[in-house]
Amino acid sequence: MITTDQFEIAIPDATPLIQSIRSIGYNLETAIADIVDNSIDANANIVKIDIIWNEGKSYIRIEDDGCGMNEGELVQAMRLGSKNPNEKRNPKDLGRFGMGLKTASFSIGKKLTVMTKQGSQLFSRCWDIDVIAETNQWTLLKEITQESREVMGDIQSHSGTVVLIEKLDKIVSLPVTYRKQKKFLRHIKDVEDHLQLVFHRFLESQTPITILLNNHKLVSWDPFLTTEMATQEMPEERVTVAGDTVVIQPYVLPHHSKLSKENYRIAGGVKGWFEQQGFYVYRNRRLLVAGGWLGLFSKEESYKLGRIKIDIGNLVDFHWQIDIKKSTARPPQELVDIFKKVGEKARSTSYKVFYYRGSYFRSKGNELSTEIEYVWEQVFRNGKLHFILNRHNLLFKKVFEAERITQEALETYLFYVQEYCPSNIISYAPNTLATGQIEKLQEIAENHKIVMHSVIQLLREQGISDNGIVNQILQFSDFTVYSQKSIEKLLKEVI
Repeated sequence: MITTDQFEIAIPDATPLIQSIRSIGYNLETAIADIVDNSIDANANIVKIDIIWNEGKSYIRIEDDGCGMNEGELVQAMRLGSKNPNEKRNPKDLGRFGMGLKTASFSIGKKLTVMTKQGSQLFSRCWDIDVIAETNQWTLLKEITQESREVMGDIQSHSGTVVLIEKLDKIVSLPVTYRKQKKFLRHIKDVEDHLQLVFHRFLESQTPITILLNNHKLVSWDPFLTTEMATQEMPEERVTVAGDTVVIQPYVLPHHSKLSKENYRIAGGVKGWFEQQGFYVYRNRRLLVAGGWLGLFSKEESYKLGRIKIDIGNLVDFHWQIDIKKSTARPPQELVDIFKKVGEKARSTSYKVFYYRGSYFRSKGNELSTEIEYVWEQVFRNGKLHFILNRHNLLFKKVFEAERITQEALETYLFYVQEYCPSNIISYAPNTLATGQIEKLQEIAENHKIVMHSVIQLLREQGISDNGIVNQILQFSDFTVYSQKSIEKLLKEVI
């Protein structure tokens, strides 16, 4: 055992340490999300967030109706490192390090005041970095200034907590200008988007939490489009690592032609379809990582429909290298091969859906194969994306490997090349002429009849049923103006 003459206590200087803590790397939205975690851990039903512009006196106020704290619990919560991260905790807890309230708040402003209530008992404490700088001591204030008290107001619920962050020097720098005010207001939208994603499973659960941002009720943003009929939910996998069950659920989102223009825009999220592809890691239903392939794959346009939900508990934080901000996570080595396998399946399915309009099924004997024939191939040359004609395509071979090229075969192939031009597939151009909005034509133009004849014969050679042929033809953009009956009539004419 170490005796007292073998050591001395080296208490960190308060001022330099707290200034260092301010630079951990939060932005406004991740900081507020970290504070909301505490409200959820306190079993709150309603969380009210107010981000108020008042020039140099702007502030952020977060109130919940959770269980609140007694005086001892409040003082402990205000300490840096208020919890031992190695201690066993409630499996539903969102916290780990006992740092989030302080580090998140200090990354925004210099003054943190917390008021908490349990029944008729009301307690408050305050950290003011300016006071700490004067004393170079961990000076936790018991008294709240009258100005802060007026902003905090009262806690109306039986129990709850109010967090007030003032002196927002990281958000509002002096001197105040109109441009800085506009930037501050834009931050509010960033916070809204972030919270609607990070807490979307809490907002949409059977017993949802209500989060109000400046009196505006937040709505969940579901990255997996689970309410869309065309979304593919692939088989779920469960793996146990370090005593924790990891649940892996891949989804492949619908082709843009299956979505309305508004739903397509919403589904793209804040970052857009390309950036939102990949893995979504949740810890106790709280989102940590929103998209990206965890370093296992690169992002590509044709894989942007693949999104994979991963659920983990709070027993494996160290295995996943989860940081204080709860904004990064890295899978343990035991899961890498499994994630690669699941990721490859999701990406493959995404590729097929993405290029769906440029494909058709071919037959093998008397049975239809699910192998898809692409007119175009996507390749990378010198780090750039290029599209080339697929020379293994059955139609390509029929035209260019035949002893004699007929005009009909060439016309049909050129029709496919034009119809499935990559720019038509990649660009979002939903069919705004939905059924019922226009009257479909009953008579087919002669130049279209020639191409349709050839397409029908080709698809019949592949063993496609008559219903399948009609559906395929109606997908072609040039033919959407025609009624189904007109196509069926033409089908009967082609022997």
